[in-house]
Amino acid sequence: MTLRNILALTIIGLTFPLSGQVITSDTVFIQKDSLLGTSQSIYFDSNRNSKFYDRINNWDFDQYDSASYKYSIDYLKEDKPILTIRTPIIPITNWIVLKQYGGEYYVYHPCDFLFHFKVSINDSTYIDWTGEGPVGNKIIMQKKISDNKYKFKLSGINKRERVLKIHIIDSNRGIAVFTEKRGRADKNRYLMIASDKIKSVSIIVNSCIEKQNELVFDFDYIPIGFPIIEDDLHR
Repeated sequence: MTLRNILALTIIGLTFPLSGQVITSDTVFIQKDSLLGTSQSIYFDSNRNSKFYDRINNWDFDQYDSASYKYSIDYLKEDKPILTIRTPIIPITNWIVLKQYGGEYYVYHPCDFLFHFKVSINDSTYIDWTGEGPVGNKIIMQKKISDNKYKFKLSGINKRERVLKIHIIDSNRGIAVFTEKRGRADKNRYLMIASDKIKSVSIIVNSCIEKQNELVFDFDYIPIGFPIIEDDLHR
């Protein structure tokens, strides 16, 4: 575990029960128990003004984020691809991972933010916001296939050749399927939601004092045969 994660867990452990957590008598719990003297509650937060939405939708760089992003950009500079400045062709540029639980869509506030994922697109880089910090990728190519389908070719420190297809399947709620191909056989699909539309779905909160297990969802990656997307990544 990195120093960043240790510090983050310590801060969460000290402040989590005191800030933003509002549990009422009608709160629906998925899990509520204690383990070795520590407590964990996983529940549906029906309050659309919940502070937990803000916590998963934070795009500010702290010192660790700045160091992580700089490291990835320094790699791109050493690899000598020129970072071109170009307006993103896709109208939605900030995305947060969307989960499915019991057949319904939710955003998720994890116990450990090592397991939180989001994406942002600026005029020069495609940024993966991982638990270890944001990682910038050079946008080699971007293409609008249709009004709700977009394709990107990316290169970065974690993968030199990467193809990404974004298919917006619900414009009202800002829900999209991201289809990602890394190499010939490595392909996966996952759900994302526009950051300004996350309150269109409910949030599941994993409240913990010390590190505990994360909630198991219906799936992490969209299984083959999921009936919401036509695979036209080859276009």
